Amino acid sequence: MTITIKKEQICDLIISDQKICIKEIVYVQGEGNYSKFYLNDGRTIVSCRTLKYYEPFLTERGFIRPSKSAIVNINSIQAIDFNHQKAIKLNNEQNISISRRQIKPLKDLFKAMA
Repeated sequence: MTITIKKEQICDLIISDQKICIKEIVYVQGEGNYSKFYLNDGRTIVSCRTLKYYEPFLTERGFIRPSKSAIVNINSIQAIDFNHQKAIKLNNEQNISISRRQIKPLKDLFKAMA
């Protein structure tokens, strides 16, 4: 898994006829064939596309995929627990679980960033 991180998130994304700035996205949750975008201001936007559709675009712009069902904005991460809960705590107090297979790649990524 290769992740390139760009600090600037100024791109716009059009979802369900709404134009949003990428830096407003906290995380995206997959729900079957739909994706649910959670934004900084508390809004949610549902798209009829899968996470797999959005993943290449978002991972190039500072997002990570800690599990099969979520894509997270790195700038929205408050804390990461790799040991006990194996979860990412976001700025909006939401917890996103980290899959078993993603623990080592994410540890390596954050060590490289430090």
